[in-house]
Parts: sequence; structure tokens; C-alpha cells
Amino acid sequence: MPAKPLAAPAPSVAPVAADLPPPAEGTPDALRLWLSTRFHKARQRTAELVAPLGVEDLMVQSLPDGAPAKWHLAHTTWFFESTVLEPCAPGYRTFDPVFHQLFTALDDRFGQHLPAPVLRLLSRPTAAEIMRYRDHVNGAVLHLIDQVPEERLENISERVQLGIVHERRHQERLLSDVKHAFWSNPLRPTYEPPATLPPSPPLEQRWVGHAGGVVQIGRDDPSPGFDHERPRHAVMLRPFALAGRPVTNGEYLAFMQDGGYAKPTCWLGDGWEAARAEDWQAPLYWEWREGGWQVFTLYGMRALDLHEPVCHVSWYEADAYARWAGKRLPDESEWEAVAAGKECIGNLLGNGHRHPRPGVCRGTEGPWQMFGDVWEWTRSAFMPYPGYTPVESDGAQSGRFMANRMVVRGGSCVTPFDYATPTTRHFLRPTTRTAFTGIRLAEDA
Repeated sequence: MPAKPLAAPAPSVAPVAADLPPPAEGTPDALRLWLSTRFHKARQRTAELVAPLGVEDLMVQSLPDGAPAKWHLAHTTWFFESTVLEPCAPGYRTFDPVFHQLFTALDDRFGQHLPAPVLRLLSRPTAAEIMRYRDHVNGAVLHLIDQVPEERLENISERVQLGIVHERRHQERLLSDVKHAFWSNPLRPTYEPPATLPPSPPLEQRWVGHAGGVVQIGRDDPSPGFDHERPRHAVMLRPFALAGRPVTNGEYLAFMQDGGYAKPTCWLGDGWEAARAEDWQAPLYWEWREGGWQVFTLYGMRALDLHEPVCHVSWYEADAYARWAGKRLPDESEWEAVAAGKECIGNLLGNGHRHPRPGVCRGTEGPWQMFGDVWEWTRSAFMPYPGYTPVESDGAQSGRFMANRMVVRGGSCVTPFDYATPTTRHFLRPTTRTAFTGIRLAEDA
């Protein structure tokens, strides 16, 4: 039951493995063109993602810690206004001072903000006003890039790039929130019609060995990004092996049929308590209908494909499955050591298919689908790297989250291409199931 779109969909952006690199010579005109193009692409992508939504859809918030799509549209705009325009554009006039309270980050560092559950009450400003807000800020940022003196261009570039990284993270959150909102609707509406794709036969599981030793992990790229991915540093690994592909629905179903959700021996204590309290019996969005398992997707309900990567499982469920299978989850440094230098891209946001697919990224010996389809839980707690120094920059400082969260790696089917890299560190609470999270196993050699 697709809704009437808010506006006609914008022309699709062709999928690319990553953004165009910055100009090698770094000439001011080339840098301005590169930065304007990146900014436009990121903002256009968000507009495309809300195009299938009706104005009523934009207001729905089904999760206490989620947000309506309209808030995501406005909040990413607020970020550019507060981080780029207000401190750096002389003479810039704020679109509406009230928007700073309505759409600021849900973080006390930014002053007074609305509690997350109140966001669903924001029928005003209207969706049309939010789109005018976006147009206003878009035009001002592009004008600033074009007119800023050369000596200030690098600083503007860093701020704009940080805003682009921030926007792309919210693109994934937006789709995750929309999916949960539509699933919470008894009509089970569809976000958009599914694309016609050729069949993809299953991949047999293989194991990729690693000899261990000293490896380097972490970002050494000086471009703007999240501070928790730095500094690059040495890690000592013992020999291990990583599964060639993620765990499939069929493999996870075997765990369920063997009573995995009823075996305390498979679970950590907190996980067992969470599973009982939340009555987990299957991954989120699985439903038993008409004598078989079905799964809710952004394309609506469909029969469960046993060969697709299992998705929407918490860290506790991933850990319980690994124990049941006689394996373990990988350490994040093991995951990165295998992923570094690999071209094993799976299904990412730019592909246009917003659901995990089976058996993509063929033609190699593995590992497959390291980037895309599902975020992969690791056994690593989200902690600072050795030598970590917090960056006191709006939106980039992640140290405040370094408690009660676990690291996921690789990206999902709703992760932008350039956010899925070997060094990307995402972090989630161990009970999280609304993110597109799955499982890749590891074992000691």
C-alpha cells in the first residue's frame, strides 16, 4: 500500500564505489567544484529517500529513541546551518531561530533540546516549511563554497565534509526508522516497489584463514571523519579464520528450530534476561504466517528467503548463535585485518535495493559481502583506540558513547558507499535490533 509521495522522486544517483577523490593538485577552483558536487549529491540523496513518503509518513515515530523522517530532514539541515553557515558566512541570516531548539542534536552539548519522544508531536513546522528550510541552507552553503576567499576555503571544506558524513549516517537512520514505523502499522505498507533482480544462487560457506601477527588498524586518512576511528595503531593477532560469508536465514532458522531461544546455555546472562523480557523468538520483522515464516521489508511482507543474510538480530542473539554453532564473533581488529584491501562489496545504498541479498560479490575466493547487506557484529566493546584524543568538533566527538555499546563493521544495504570502508567503526547497544545487523562467524586457528 504505497503512499502518495511528498514530491516526485528526483533523478537517481548512479551507484559508485566511492565519491570522487579530491583534486590531486588542490587548485581552489577544482576544490570548490569537488566540494559543491559532494554536497549536492549528499543532500540530493536524502531528498530521494523521502520522495516515496507521504506527508503523514514524515511525522511517524514508532521508537522512543528514533525520530520522524521530517526531523531527520530538518536536523541534517540544522547541522550545516550551525556548523558551516553561522560561524563562517558573514551576513548569513538564520532561517528561523526557533528551529535551533526543534532540530538540534539530542545532546546536551548543544544546549536545550526537545526530548526524543516529543519529536512525534511536531506537526508544525509543516513538511513544506522543512523543504524550504533545506533549500535555503543548500543555497547558502553552495554560495559560501563559491565565494569564500581562498585562505578560508580549506576550513570551509573540512566543515562541509563533516556535515556530509553526518548526513549520510542519518540517511541510514532515516530508512531504519521508516521501516520500523511501517512495520508497526497493521496494514504493513510498502516504502517503494521492489526492483526486478536476477536470481542469485546460494554461496557455500568457506573459511578465510589469517596467520595472525602484528597488523595496523584504524584510519590514517586526514580527511574529516569520526574521531573514534583514529589513530592508526598496531595490534597483535593470534591465528584465526573468518567465515567467507554472513550467516543466512536458513542457518539461523536451524538455531531456532533447535530451541536456541530456549537454551540458557547459549546466552550471556544479560542477553538471556533481555530475550525473556522482550519475548524474542525470532529476528525482528520475522512473522509466522500461513504455515511459514515471512519477513517484513521496505518492500512489504514477503516469504523468508533462506539464502539471504540474517538481519535485524541483536548482539546478544548474534553471540548466542555463535555459541550454539561452536564458533565466536570476530574481534573488530580481526575483521579489519581481513577486510583491508579486499574488493568484496555487497549490496549498499547506491545499488538501490534496500534489503540484504544472498550470494553477491562472486568471482573471488572470499570473503564475500564484507561491505554491505548487513552490519556485522563483533565481540569488541566500543572503546577508544590507544592514543585516542577527542575532537572538540560538533558531531565528530564520539567519546561520550564509549560505554554499553558494541562495535559493528562493514555497512548494510542502506549504508552509503563511502561510509562502508575497512576502517569504519559503527557502534550500537547490544539490544539493538532495528539496525540492519547480521552475523559473520570467526574461530581460532
